[in-house]
Amino acid sequence: MLSSTTHRNIMDIQTAAEKILMLSPSIRVVSVCDLSGKLIYSERSKKVNILVSKNQSLASLKAAANDWKQRKKLVRTLGPCKYVVAEYDKVKRIIMPAGKNHILYVTTTSTFDHNKVVRKVRSFR
Repeated sequence: MLSSTTHRNIMDIQTAAEKILMLSPSIRVVSVCDLSGKLIYSERSKKVNILVSKNQSLASLKAAANDWKQRKKLVRTLGPCKYVVAEYDKVKRIIMPAGKNHILYVTTTSTFDHNKVVRKVRSFR
């Protein structure tokens, strides 16, 4: 059974993911994972054709979490990382912090302006 705090946090994550998905039909998937790469929550647009297998997706989350941990080691020197964007031919991947121990992982179409996601996420703070 989830504690009320855990339940509230999951509901907050779900609400935030839904708000991000509603930004545009160009938003494909919104996921949250911890810094070990463990998937906490994921939601996708119903209009999206899946491009990668579940295993590939989970491996990508794990790699993103590991990369984020490495970036955290540079905080004293460079300041905290605000976001990372990887652009592929078919998609963009936007990674942002979601609290101290989680990351937000959003995929969009390759032509979508990722700054819209960045602004929306920053509005949640």
